[in-house]
Amino acid sequence: MSEVEVFVCSFCEKPVRYRQEQRGRSGKCPSCAQPIVLVNNHDRVVDDQLTTTWYYRRLRLLRGREEVGPIPDTQLLELIDAEQIDGSTEVMSPELTKDTWVELGRVKLSLVRERIAQRAAEHTRRQKAEERRRRAELQNRAKLKRGIRSAIETGSLSSGHRAAVEQFALKAGIPADEVQATISSECEGLVREVFEEAIDDGILDPREEEQLSQLAISLGVDLKFSERDQRRILLCRLAYELDSGNHQPDTASSVPFKLGSNEQLLFHVPVQWHEIVSLKRPAGIPLGGDSYLKEIGSGVGYLTTKQLSMVGDLQSKKFTLSSVQKVTRYADGVLFNRSSGRSVFLEMNPMSEMQEQFALVAEHACSGQPVLGHAATSSFIPEVVNAELVAVSGVSGSRIQHSGADPKYTFRVVGDFVGNRSALIARLNIGDEVMLHREPSNPADPNAVAVYDLSRNQLGYLKRDVASWFAPILDRKPSVEAKAHAVTSAGSLIVGVYL
Repeated sequence: MSEVEVFVCSFCEKPVRYRQEQRGRSGKCPSCAQPIVLVNNHDRVVDDQLTTTWYYRRLRLLRGREEVGPIPDTQLLELIDAEQIDGSTEVMSPELTKDTWVELGRVKLSLVRERIAQRAAEHTRRQKAEERRRRAELQNRAKLKRGIRSAIETGSLSSGHRAAVEQFALKAGIPADEVQATISSECEGLVREVFEEAIDDGILDPREEEQLSQLAISLGVDLKFSERDQRRILLCRLAYELDSGNHQPDTASSVPFKLGSNEQLLFHVPVQWHEIVSLKRPAGIPLGGDSYLKEIGSGVGYLTTKQLSMVGDLQSKKFTLSSVQKVTRYADGVLFNRSSGRSVFLEMNPMSEMQEQFALVAEHACSGQPVLGHAATSSFIPEVVNAELVAVSGVSGSRIQHSGADPKYTFRVVGDFVGNRSALIARLNIGDEVMLHREPSNPADPNAVAVYDLSRNQLGYLKRDVASWFAPILDRKPSVEAKAHAVTSAGSLIVGVYL
């Protein structure tokens, strides 16, 4: 009967018992199930067994014979190759000469070189084994993450799925505490993705909030939102209320002027009133050409269903909402383009939570169109107040369109996983033009809006609930400007629409 030897797995480094004749053959480790070449335990110390150390004697003036060492065998060969020692030099090695001094010419240097070559080969073997072990660990951890994500995408981690995950981790040698940490991380990541998907269209309805809450509860995740997240939630929730007609006017506050018949207060916040003026001589903040931003005063801005009024300590200003042609929200305030009279910019910098909501309500009240709860990112007031350096496009009389304005709407494209659409999206650059095409004869949704690149390759569709209110707008104005606005971490395209 063959003698049983103890081998060591090069991946998990656990002992494995095999018979002598299996040495060097391929097999599988019973602990980690990885394909390995069995390595005998004594090979782990082969480096020490093949290493030789050396001493040599040399003559030094005034010192006589001097012993040098210990030096490694590689350095000994370097001295020989450099002709610093020769065959008459006395050398001694505990391993090869048994601590006896002999002339170098009597030493079999081929044996020394062979040992060095064997040692180098052993280093290479161990490096490759270590690399295989690292790759196997990375692959196993990646498989663990994929398995957990696949299991929790149903909304919970069942006991059966958990048992399968733990069994895989045990075979892969992944510690139990790391498994639990990975489960928690993947659950939190899934909840975060669902949250981002819920608000990326700028509208958060109660159904989406309930689904997010239920998912977090079933996965055991605490819903913790940063201050920025909370502001995004409030803005998207307000957009839903405005678009669905469920927003309640401000009935608890009073106004310092008489309201008209059927007129209601919608919102009020502190503002700084600016007007867009055309001047031949520089005055105020230059906007390009002969247009300047002139500060009028500050006070409390009262937005009602019919007018926008600013009441300050020394003066008051107002205009009717019917005179507003367009409203554009910025990071530092709101621009009201008026068809009659001077355009007005209400500065609110830095924008507070209430001021962001005021701007959204003002946009909805003046346009009468659906709004999205995306916070503006670009500023209207230029940082460089030099008329030659600041350029504003579309300046004509009292109508102003700032060149750095954010898109009117941003929509996430769905159905991007079909065919090669994800590859087409990956080729887009931010700012590339895309086309929005209505499909009223679409049997699945008569409000369907398809998204194409300029080569007429379809990239997907707008979400059904978004298309339901955006399709009528597109019907009235088919030639809207649309661009690739952003790409999410998951590879989904965000389209920006400019009206």
